Amino acid sequence: MKYAIQTFGCAMNLSDSERVASVLERLGYTPGKDEKDADVLVLNTCSVKQKAEDRVFGLRKILAKLREANPKLRIAVTGCMVRKTSTRPKASEESVGQNKKEIDPVLVTMPEMDIAFRIEEVAKLPELLKEVDPDLTFEDQIDEGELENYFQIVPTKATGYSVFVPITTGCDKFCTYCIVPFTRGREKSRDFKEILAECEKHVEEGALEITLVGQTVNSYGLSFNDKKSGAFAQFGANPFAALLREVDKLSTKGLSRLRFTSPHPRDFSDELIQTLGSLKIICPYIHMPVQSGDDAVLRRMNRNYRMPEYKEIMRKLQAAIPNCAISTDIIVGFCGETEEEFENSYNMYKEMEWDMCFLSRYSPRKGTYSQKSLKDDVSAKTKEQRWHKMNDLLKTISEKKHAAMVGKTVDVLVTEQIGQTCRGRTREFKEIQFKSGRPLVGKETSVKVTESSVFYLKGELA
Repeated sequence: MKYAIQTFGCAMNLSDSERVASVLERLGYTPGKDEKDADVLVLNTCSVKQKAEDRVFGLRKILAKLREANPKLRIAVTGCMVRKTSTRPKASEESVGQNKKEIDPVLVTMPEMDIAFRIEEVAKLPELLKEVDPDLTFEDQIDEGELENYFQIVPTKATGYSVFVPITTGCDKFCTYCIVPFTRGREKSRDFKEILAECEKHVEEGALEITLVGQTVNSYGLSFNDKKSGAFAQFGANPFAALLREVDKLSTKGLSRLRFTSPHPRDFSDELIQTLGSLKIICPYIHMPVQSGDDAVLRRMNRNYRMPEYKEIMRKLQAAIPNCAISTDIIVGFCGETEEEFENSYNMYKEMEWDMCFLSRYSPRKGTYSQKSLKDDVSAKTKEQRWHKMNDLLKTISEKKHAAMVGKTVDVLVTEQIGQTCRGRTREFKEIQFKSGRPLVGKETSVKVTESSVFYLKGELA
């Protein structure tokens, strides 16, 4: 039996997929070459914005063709789109009027799907597969209680040299455009020692780079659930800073790169910033979502900070980590965004000169506050114009930042090699290409930057 997983969305989703793969492999499944070579296909979804969810709904024709070619194919969906772990009713059950409210809405919308499961309930996957195919037999009879703690599932790593380690699940921020708090639930933080044990195991197995992930990763230990439990009180006012200090100590065992994503500006305390400046292996790259450069828009988004606060955090970060590259997220055309409010965001970009921006046009996500209570009154044409204007600025600044790196020697972790052409990331998360006659995937090497473009660099072995 073979499986395939298609992952949409953020680093958290990538980390989740590794744990799904681990469960499937314990059941006896092996990785297929692609979805055409699979008996089970899992779609790990993102639904922060409606557009992300629409991408999955747009796969219906493709999924139907896959099922036509392989009638035994079972298709499961997980991730941010799923609210209820369930399976599609059999025809006999549908005929007696099974209440469709008992199954996840995505199974109603997409009849090509067989199974929906909340990611924290991945331990139920064996049971769900058997509900769909009662004659299935598995190599390992997994006890659901054994994997009740989702975090304790040992991941099947995509690579051994660069790994994701989840430290929180869920979110308490309730941005008005985002459905994550409703699909993934309220924020909960993972046990401190458990995280360190997983990180240490990865390093023992050869990991050079660890990325700590969570919906708002720097609120680790600070949520309502965390404070109620009292489990993080011993780590002071900023448990995330304490965690970073401990993971940083793994530099003595071979870890050379430490990253995290994605943080929230509201939880960037002075202690955290000072800690970042003191770490040995923290990479000089921070992703700091801003979403808008206008205070009124930020209030409508429920982001709970204002631009002067964001700018102060940026200033402190750049002082603590010299030459730190900083990227961001911006949504154009949010509910009620006036031309002046957009220009405030545009001018903010010119002032901040982010190294990169993940730029999107607002799309109302069903079930969110903005969809229910705010009017999506910016036309599609205006959103398009604003997106292109902001994207042109993005490219201008990115090209300028990359040009400034020409002539410098950078450390590169190689992630891909085709023939002699290598690709990898600098510590500043810049993509770079260069030639090498020896295999370098999974290794760090020094590269001199010789050329620059808008989105990547070129270089030669130093």
